[in-house]
Amino acid sequence: MLPNMRGLIMSASKTTAPVEIRTTPIPPEILEEIETFEGEVRRVNASEVSSDLFRPFRLQHGIYGQRQPGVQMVRIKIPFGGLTANQLRRVAELADTYATGIGHVTTRQDIQLHFVDLNDVGTIMRLLAEVGLTTREACANTVRNVTACHLAGVCQGEVFDVTPYAKTVALHLLRNPLNQSMPRKFKIAFSGCRQDCALTPIHDIGLLAAKREDGVIGFRMVVGGGLGSAPRIAQVLREFVPMDELLPTIEAVIKLFDTLGNRKNRNKARMKFVIEKLGFEEFKRRWEEAYVSMGHARPDHGPIKLLQHHDAPPTLVMPTPAQARPSGNGHGNGGNGHAGPETPYHMWKRTNVVPQKQPGYVAAAIKLQMGDITTAQMNVVANLAEAYSNGNLRTTINQNLILRWVPESRLEALYEELAPHGLAAPGAELVEDIIACPGTDTCGLGITSSKGLARAMAEVFPPGRVPEDL
Repeated sequence: MLPNMRGLIMSASKTTAPVEIRTTPIPPEILEEIETFEGEVRRVNASEVSSDLFRPFRLQHGIYGQRQPGVQMVRIKIPFGGLTANQLRRVAELADTYATGIGHVTTRQDIQLHFVDLNDVGTIMRLLAEVGLTTREACANTVRNVTACHLAGVCQGEVFDVTPYAKTVALHLLRNPLNQSMPRKFKIAFSGCRQDCALTPIHDIGLLAAKREDGVIGFRMVVGGGLGSAPRIAQVLREFVPMDELLPTIEAVIKLFDTLGNRKNRNKARMKFVIEKLGFEEFKRRWEEAYVSMGHARPDHGPIKLLQHHDAPPTLVMPTPAQARPSGNGHGNGGNGHAGPETPYHMWKRTNVVPQKQPGYVAAAIKLQMGDITTAQMNVVANLAEAYSNGNLRTTINQNLILRWVPESRLEALYEELAPHGLAAPGAELVEDIIACPGTDTCGLGITSSKGLARAMAEVFPPGRVPEDL
C-alpha cells in the first residue's frame, strides 16, 4: 500500500468510495511506551542487548517470534471480542502493509498478524493505538485477553449483560503492576448464562453471571481451571461475588498466584498447580488472607466504576415484528423454517443465525476457516457491520466473527452480500466448526500441523449437515 493511501480503505461492498479510518491522538504515556519498545529494538539490532534478554520484554508487548527466523507474530488484544468496523479496517490495513494480507482470529478473541518485520512493530503499535487497540500483555506471563460470550447483551437466556464488567476488568488489569511478571500466563472469562459460551470452568478465573433471590446481581467465581497436558476443571471460590467486590476479589487471586506460583518449573507454573499443591481449602484460606492484607475487606470499599460499551441498535432502522424467527437457542437447533429442500441461505440461517432477546433483531455468525480472514474480507465485514448493523462486531472463542443487531427483515440481503466473498459458510459454532492454532505453520513451540489435521477433519464433518446430537 502506498504511504499516502494509509488510512483510506476501498470499500469491498456495494459502495466504491474510499472509507477513511478515523483516528484519535495517542495518549502521551502510550506513545512513550511505544518509543521505549522501538529503542529496545534498536539496541537489539546494534547487538547492545541479546535476543534472549529482549525476549521477555518483547513478549510482554504482545510480540512472538516465529519458527521462521527474522519475522514476528503480532497479537492484537480485543477485550471481550469487541471491535468496531473502524478498528477492523485498521487491522486490515496493517495486515496488507506489514504482514501477509491475512488475519488470524484466536480462541482468546484476539487477532494475530504473522510474518511481521520486528522493525515495523513500533509503527504497527502506533497505528493500533490511534484506533484504541493495543498488543500489550497479549502474550507473556501476564493476564491475557479477558474473554466473554460473543452474545453478551443480546442473549435470550442471560442473567445480565457481562460486557461492561469484562471491559472494566480487562482495562483495570492492563499495565497493572500487579500482573507484569507472574509465574505463568493467567486467563479470565465471563459468561452471562448457564450455557456458558465463554467456557469459564477451563480458566484461571471464570465468572458466571448470577442473581440472588433479593434481585442483587453478581458473579459465581470459579478458579484454577485449564487445559493442556494436565487439564483441570475450575472449582468454586465464591458462590456469589457482589459487584463492589469483583475487582478486589480478582486482585487477591492474582496476588496469591503471583506469590505462590512455581517460578522454577514452567510446566507446573499455572494456578491449577498451586491449588493442587495446597489443597483447595487451604487455597481459599490463603486467598482470604490476601484479600484482607490488600485492604479489600474494608466496608467502605466503593462500588465498581463500570466502563460502558456502546452497542445500541442501528440508527434509522426500526425492528420488524418477530416473524419466521430462527428457532431454538441458536446455532443448528430446530428446523429451517422453509418448506421444501433446504437452500444454502436457509442452511446458513439455521446454523449461523441466533434470535436476539430484542424483538426483530438477530445475530449472524461469520464462519472463518480455522480463524483466518483476508484483508479484503475484513473490509467487506467492516462495510457490512455499518450497513446492516450498528458498526460493531465481535470475535468469538471459536475463531469466528459475529454481527449483532441485524434487523431480521434484512437478513437475506446480508447473506447475499456475504456469499460472494466466501463469508457465508454454514455451521458456525457447531461441532463441524473446527478450531486450530497455527501450529507448525508459524509457531516456534508447535510440534504438529494443527491446521493440516483440521483440514482433514473438516472433510469428515460436511458443513451444515452434522447431526444435532453430536
